[in-house]
Amino acid sequence: MREIYKSGITPQQKLVGINNKFGNTGIKDQQGTSRIMYDTLPTTGVETVFRFFTDSASRNFPFTNTGSDGNKLGVGDTMVIEQIAFYLYDRNNTTGKCNFGSVTTFPQGLQQLGLFSFEIANNRVIKNVPLTEGTSEYDKTTTANNPSGIILETQIVLPPLLNYELELKLAAPIPAASEGSTKFLVCAIIGTGGIIAPRTTF
Repeated sequence: MREIYKSGITPQQKLVGINNKFGNTGIKDQQGTSRIMYDTLPTTGVETVFRFFTDSASRNFPFTNTGSDGNKLGVGDTMVIEQIAFYLYDRNNTTGKCNFGSVTTFPQGLQQLGLFSFEIANNRVIKNVPLTEGTSEYDKTTTANNPSGIILETQIVLPPLLNYELELKLAAPIPAASEGSTKFLVCAIIGTGGIIAPRTTF
């Protein structure tokens, strides 16, 4: 279900307004788009803290789609984060194939034991949001029994060329994958964006 903009400000309007404050006045002339940026970290059954996007430039597809820019959007690119999603999957260490049947959200109970925060240019803009916000009991925007996405009450703008990081803290480790496989945890930031449009927009 789409978010209702109670303030009357659309994601596009907020994107342009925030970038104007940084002197990026040309953003309004760029191509509007939908953006999903994601990063993937391995889990071994012992980690309780995960820092996504920080070193994503050192990882390649399919583990991230940030490319060589890493945890910074490129020149002329910007994004409004409307939703944050987490999910897990297993990958066979020999064949490299993913077990799509095992793509899940957090194991039962772990979503009640986690917090995440988000920083832009070392300034915290989301602080200690519990993962329970992504469950049907707490999230008024969904009726799914085990959703992975958390729709933000306040949309966050990522300007170009500023580093960003999401930190997830769990009270207990994620159970390790079966022998011969590695379990990966994925974080995706989802929203409306703008990308360079050197000739025209659509």
